[in-house]
Amino acid sequence: MPKTIAAADRLLSFPLTLRRYQVYGEDAANYFDGKLFRKVFTLADKHFLLSLREANGGVAFNVQPATRSQAVWQTAEHIARQILGLDFPLAAFYQFAQRDPILRDLTQKFHGFRPTLATTPFESIVTSITAQQINLQFAFKVRSRLVRRYGKRIVVDGQVYFAFPTPEQLARVKVSSLRQLQFTEKKSEYIIALAKTILAGELDLHALAHQPDAEITEQLTALRGIGRWTVDWFLARHLGRGHAFPAGDLGVRKAVQHFYFNGKEKREDELRAFARRWGEFANLATHYLLTGVALGA
Repeated sequence: MPKTIAAADRLLSFPLTLRRYQVYGEDAANYFDGKLFRKVFTLADKHFLLSLREANGGVAFNVQPATRSQAVWQTAEHIARQILGLDFPLAAFYQFAQRDPILRDLTQKFHGFRPTLATTPFESIVTSITAQQINLQFAFKVRSRLVRRYGKRIVVDGQVYFAFPTPEQLARVKVSSLRQLQFTEKKSEYIIALAKTILAGELDLHALAHQPDAEITEQLTALRGIGRWTVDWFLARHLGRGHAFPAGDLGVRKAVQHFYFNGKEKREDELRAFARRWGEFANLATHYLLTGVALGA
């Protein structure tokens, strides 16, 4: 029996929030057809399909195969909140945006838009590694190949769905195998090394959620292939830290420069200093600026 969940402040545009799962091509771990969102998740070595759709007064979510397990339903609700960005303080951000004509205009045009969050830290980091220095369309294509090749598959109502691969699954993969999927040699090495580091107990990605930014940065940048850019997106799109600002991202730089500097190029340190004005709303401001550029605001 589906259950309903809603943002505490009742601000949610379902299609705007989930559009990123459509516009860059297939995302084999996050299915969205414009009305229904589906994702495979795992609990106690069992796989379930979470489905989300708009419903009166909120979002209806369901789990298949059917289960009465409270733990499964609680996990499903937690994942739903991450996917829909329901814990972002959107109402407070909208009040803050009234001081800034650009943000005020964007919040009016994209009312109810919320940044989505990666539901596991491993998926978040692998996603970022995949997207390093390539366009998002190709990144989505290559990552979907990875998911289809190594992710656990389940069948629901005759349709095959894939879970994002786990560290255990990718630690056994050879670089040559990822190269066949069109990962570069270095990215293949980075992903496999990350998986092996986690499997060896040398890195607890879930524990990072309880650590300050500086400690997270220190631990992650000690790994091959993970720099400030990847850490910033980890803070923004997995942990949902309000002050996260990926100033090293080309798209972010262009968005800020477009809206605030008439397209004039600025250094990364200048943009970081500029973003301090947004404080705990920097993450939300960043995503609204990116959406504004993407949708021609």
